[in-house]
Amino acid sequence: MLRMRRLIIFPRAFFFQLIKVIFFLFTAYCFSETVDRIVAVVNEQVITLTDLRIVESFGLYDEEFKEKSGDLHPMILERLIDQKLVIALAGEETFVENEELDSFQGKIIEKLGNDQARRKLDEFGLDWQDLRDYILEKIIYQKIISRKFGQRNIISLKEIEDYYQKSYVPSQREKGLEPKPMMELLDEIESRIIQEKIKTQISDWLKNLRKKADIQKFL
Repeated sequence: MLRMRRLIIFPRAFFFQLIKVIFFLFTAYCFSETVDRIVAVVNEQVITLTDLRIVESFGLYDEEFKEKSGDLHPMILERLIDQKLVIALAGEETFVENEELDSFQGKIIEKLGNDQARRKLDEFGLDWQDLRDYILEKIIYQKIISRKFGQRNIISLKEIEDYYQKSYVPSQREKGLEPKPMMELLDEIESRIIQEKIKTQISDWLKNLRKKADIQKFL
């Protein structure tokens, strides 16, 4: 009876070990398949998961998403989609000086350190010229947006009064602070209203561009 039990136990234990090995190999295979994959196609232009990882790793959008937490890939993907749409529309009209690329590259090195930046390049199999392509796209996008929406908006006194009464005063009282007189804040309020208007105009414009585009997302 003891021998029979041993014969039964051994194949069962071996079977479970075999299942573990198969599961491990399957997981490893699946992981290797998803290390890089297409996450979006924008008018036949491909965006990959590696693209998202590269721009996140080198902090190309840290300033824009510094108050965000968690997985930034969805937000980065939306920005890259917008960039490709805008550049396809007006990118050929935009010139970027080498000095601008050098400056941006210098900021990356200053932030990460030269050794860390080099390790990251090696990790992705890139050189600086490859990364400058990502930087170039970002700068072109910013230039187009600035050119299109950089004109000064005219803000009326009524808009300033409304912002003061409906936004500034309530926010100060929520913090337990005494609101400053409106006349002391005219320039600050005007600047905030302008920025909000520009942000809304950009958002509306990008939405219209997306309506006319062929966008497929897989993230």
